[in-house]
Amino acid sequence: MGPREEIVIGSGPAGVACAKALLDAGRHVWMVDGGSELEPEKSQKLVELSRLPPAVWPGDASLWMREGTRAGVKGLLKLTYGSEFPYKRMPGATSMESDGVYVQFSMGKGGLSATWGTAVMPYRQKDMEDWPLTAEELAPHYRAVLEFMPVAQTVDGLAEDFPVFAPTEPMPLGPQGRQLWQDLEGHEAGLRAQGLKFGRSRLAINASGAGAAGACTLCGLCMYGCPYGLLYSSAQTVDALRRHPNFRYTPGYAVQRVDESEDEVEVHAVRPDGSMETLRGARAYVAAGVLASTAIVLRSLQAYDRPVIFRDSHYFMLPMLRWRGAPGFERGNLQTMAQIFLEIMDTKLSPYATHLQVYTYSDLFEQPIRNMLGPLAKLFPWKTFLSRLTLIQAFMHSSDSPGFEGRLERVGDSDQLRLTAQKRPETDALVKQLLKKLWAVRGLTGMAPFEAMMQRGEPGRGFHTGGTFPMSAKPTGLESDLWGRPAGMKRVHVVDSSVLPSIAATTVTYTVMANAHRIGALVGRGEAG
Repeated sequence: MGPREEIVIGSGPAGVACAKALLDAGRHVWMVDGGSELEPEKSQKLVELSRLPPAVWPGDASLWMREGTRAGVKGLLKLTYGSEFPYKRMPGATSMESDGVYVQFSMGKGGLSATWGTAVMPYRQKDMEDWPLTAEELAPHYRAVLEFMPVAQTVDGLAEDFPVFAPTEPMPLGPQGRQLWQDLEGHEAGLRAQGLKFGRSRLAINASGAGAAGACTLCGLCMYGCPYGLLYSSAQTVDALRRHPNFRYTPGYAVQRVDESEDEVEVHAVRPDGSMETLRGARAYVAAGVLASTAIVLRSLQAYDRPVIFRDSHYFMLPMLRWRGAPGFERGNLQTMAQIFLEIMDTKLSPYATHLQVYTYSDLFEQPIRNMLGPLAKLFPWKTFLSRLTLIQAFMHSSDSPGFEGRLERVGDSDQLRLTAQKRPETDALVKQLLKKLWAVRGLTGMAPFEAMMQRGEPGRGFHTGGTFPMSAKPTGLESDLWGRPAGMKRVHVVDSSVLPSIAATTVTYTVMANAHRIGALVGRGEAG
């Protein structure tokens, strides 16, 4: 304890990447966190389940994992092992008021990586032209992240635009995925001529089971949480770092603000009993997630009623119908995360890529279809329909998307973060063009958009959000410098998505981790003024 320690606020992907870089540079790191975890009784059930292969599980052995997770035509409420622990609020959590914005954040150990979809992709240079650094400068940090985050990935048609820094093996395709892949491969030239490229999904999954309870058994429970702990969560890295002599982890803190002086920082936090505590260290690295981090920084700067803009990647969910069904689609060995990535890179539509993640059958699909059909479900061949159904989760560049405004407002003796959605008619027009594009290439992909069931997400719904304190080579106002220091601060570094100048369509977590590692490495080596 003391000014020699670097205080990292938050245990999510940004926090662990920054902490790892600082430790590698010889620094002492104190990670403070909300730190809620899976309930002990569920943890024990998980241990018992992980000791057996799925083939010998009792019939209802995994039902408890599915509790609470619900899918509907408007989206998915995704829990982890049937638990809401990632979303648990603690005393001191920032109050938020939303007007047209989807609000969800985590104070749990591992942050939202406890419940994410594990998809990872780097940014390409064309999608980060407004950044004060290049994709090439991030490349060594993408590689460094792969030293502690396992990713199932391979070199394919996407590698020329989105490098694969450490090829392994991709997750296997299910019956529908294999059928779709064959169609895509057979029409690759035609798709490229239309501005589409495709590749196998890249997923942060420890498929081989190295150091875990066992290798992936393709049990099909991915959406509920892996019984063997093979889906990467940054909580796993926290546990690994705790074996380092220069690292300590303390849960139970809800950080409010950070004050800095010439030679140290003071981190003011609320404990579970509601009491305040002040922690002192050499520097602070704010990695609490974009919503909480923004509130912490605005509160630290006393920047009340001062607007900030959250850049957001517009999200929509689009069912696609295949021309033919896949026999045995619901049986056998399955992984139910994304199977295939499609990238629309048609400059006639946008200078930026649109990222599509293709999902095939999951048992989560069944109930929404039955609910939609109602009494007709007994007559409708809904299993035949499911055999042809794939689901696309689409993400657009923040420059093509509406964002939202945030203001920290005083409310009596406390405050709240007010979030207000912005309108962007151009996004509506681009979504229509993207749908026309997918319809135009239906003969090449073997599937057509089922537009009647498409759902557009409100800002924030896709969880690809950031940019409230964007990095700049010459920062002004609330902008950050290249070391993530906003508004002229010297010892406070923001290392999560809050400092990304824009949000590309491709998955945000991997780039957030790379940038957090970059900041930690540079500061750790003494390269920050």
